[in-house]
Amino acid sequence: MSLWSLRRSLVVGINLAVVTVLAVTAWASYRDILHELDEVFDAQLAQTAKSLATFYAPAKNKLSVTQIIPISQYDDTGEDSYAEEKGPSGHKYESKIGYQIYNVDGNLLASTNQAQSLNLKGLEAGYHTLKSDKNTWFIFSYFEESKGIWVHTFQRQDVRGELSGYLASEQLYPLLLMWVPISLIILFIVYIVLKPVNRFAADLRARELNNLSPVESELPNELVPIRQALNRLLHQVKMFSEREKRFVADASHELRTPLSAIQVHAENVISADSLDDAKHSGKSIFYSVERMSRLVNQLLLLNRLDSLNFTEKFEEVEISKLVSLALNNLPIDKVENHQWHIDVSSIRIICDETLIVSALTNLLSNAMKFSPKNSKIQIVATEAANRVIIKVADEGKGVPEEILERLGERFYRLQEHSGVSGSGLGLSITHKIVQLHHGKISFNNACTKGLEVHIELPK
Repeated sequence: MSLWSLRRSLVVGINLAVVTVLAVTAWASYRDILHELDEVFDAQLAQTAKSLATFYAPAKNKLSVTQIIPISQYDDTGEDSYAEEKGPSGHKYESKIGYQIYNVDGNLLASTNQAQSLNLKGLEAGYHTLKSDKNTWFIFSYFEESKGIWVHTFQRQDVRGELSGYLASEQLYPLLLMWVPISLIILFIVYIVLKPVNRFAADLRARELNNLSPVESELPNELVPIRQALNRLLHQVKMFSEREKRFVADASHELRTPLSAIQVHAENVISADSLDDAKHSGKSIFYSVERMSRLVNQLLLLNRLDSLNFTEKFEEVEISKLVSLALNNLPIDKVENHQWHIDVSSIRIICDETLIVSALTNLLSNAMKFSPKNSKIQIVATEAANRVIIKVADEGKGVPEEILERLGERFYRLQEHSGVSGSGLGLSITHKIVQLHHGKISFNNACTKGLEVHIELPK
């Protein structure tokens, strides 16, 4: 695959544009010059014909001999020096111009001595073009009524062609010479304009591998979007890198405890003196594996949520269905230990059903963990403008006011809850799910007792 050079494209493209403009200008000038020359020569033919008609005196004897005006005979060998084109007897162009005079009867009265005979008798007044052998002649015919004579002046085409060619070449040479400095100026301007791009590339090459800070190089306005796009990419790479580091740190920190417990209880099984001791250690291993499995699943879910910016699985669902699915995910024996007050009527929201069910499951699980038996847990949904508010309230001890803002942080747990099973990831997962749905989550202590969680979601 060939490399595409912006500098080469600019230089070649601008030079082609300049050459095209110069060529069009030269061609237009040549056409204008040719047109003006034709007008001058045509006017000269007419003026010469009228002058001849004015000064020519026809002989009284109608049988007089035709007057032949001699002309210089030069061999036309192309472009000669100025001295070679003329001599004592005249100029070599004499054979290319001339005139003929006829009376009304068509008799030739006077004519230049052309090497090539031209029969102009019978031409009407005005301009004519006559092709004879290899040459083309431009002719002007004029009738002098007072004298009864026809005057025909003529000129060969190459007289005009040579003159127009000289003028065109004289104009073309300066244009060609002008293109060379213009091309050098274009090359210099392109170099200056692209210098910030080269500096930008050099800055990127000089960066350390782990340097993901924004690029601040000065660039022209047209290239600023490229820098902005690159900075967005660096920001995303930095975010993903931090997520990976955080995931590894979280996993290694949280899995260390259950793994250590499994190792200790496995050693107890090996060295157990009785079957009861072995069973007790086996149960401890089972609980540790169960906790570790739950923790790994939560970590994987949280890591997957971190990598999502939006979800394409949004659909309209009734909140009552979401609450029912969340309750089915909870242990039946623990659900039966509480009084449930559910008031969601027939409100519907547009969401990802799986993710919202997971968020409600986490909230209801926390409400059961931190509420005494036979206490009431409320799930209430209300509509406000274009949003739906879901409230989950329990009758536990609540949370100190200074701690409310920290709820939802990863692995954050109250010291007094250390005896309750959990990893501190449930609220983090719920918070992330609500964010993906463009909603908000807030925590407040109830007026009487317990904690209230409010989730606002768009309809």
